[in-house]
Amino acid sequence: MKKIGFIGAGNMATAIIKGLMAQNDGKADFINVFDVSEEKCAAMKNMGANVMTSADEIAKNSSIVVLAVKPQQLAEAIRASKEWIEDALVISIAAGVRVKDLEAMIGHNCICRTMPNTPMKIGLGVCGLYSTPEAEPDHRFIVKVFAACGDLIWCTKEEELDGVTAISGSGPAYVFRFIEALTEAGLRYGFNDVQAKRMAIATVLGSAELAKRSGESPSVLREKVTSKGGTTYEALKVMNDRHFMEMMQDAMDACKKRAVELGDAFHESVEAAEK
Repeated sequence: MKKIGFIGAGNMATAIIKGLMAQNDGKADFINVFDVSEEKCAAMKNMGANVMTSADEIAKNSSIVVLAVKPQQLAEAIRASKEWIEDALVISIAAGVRVKDLEAMIGHNCICRTMPNTPMKIGLGVCGLYSTPEAEPDHRFIVKVFAACGDLIWCTKEEELDGVTAISGSGPAYVFRFIEALTEAGLRYGFNDVQAKRMAIATVLGSAELAKRSGESPSVLREKVTSKGGTTYEALKVMNDRHFMEMMQDAMDACKKRAVELGDAFHESVEAAEK
């Protein structure tokens, strides 16, 4: 097994590491980790990973380096490991940081950029991936890194990752908001907090599982529970009157636009640093 190094040990990195361990009988001896947080390093050590003292040490001792820090910390992490990271396959989970900017900072183009979402923490996430042609021979290793995290969506163009961000990257927040609305309705109708939350979550889980198993489109499934003049019909009529579908499209378009803006801003910061 190739040595995999993580620069950063936050929630996403921890989810990936747990997935890798699950594929390898709970072992973590092939995983190297560095984080500025002593608490996170202690947690990684307790899991059995090799905790290192710097980003430079991670890059020196790893064939694959996962950049798992926030975008504002990325440049410093790369600078600290520049001597060795040039020889590694680099996987970035830093939101909004484009391959061309990673190439400029790292000094090579064997790179895979990813856009995961938070349900990957329980193995039910979605992760969008885009790699340079130079990283294609390493696809099987990249898949292994993310295999236990949920569904993998390979993008043929890097800009498709902005769409992944709008749909699945930020998507859990939309679903959580809907669960909030169902829960609040339950409270207004006299149910206690536990009951309201149970109904809301079970409704979303059951509906998603039905959509997954049935083979029918969401629109067909919706029509099957909507009798004209019935209760569901009246609820959906309110949603339609208030342009629910258009509102959701506008929300996702705003998310995608912001993803592009953040990428542009990071690119400008890289260019400014090079001058």
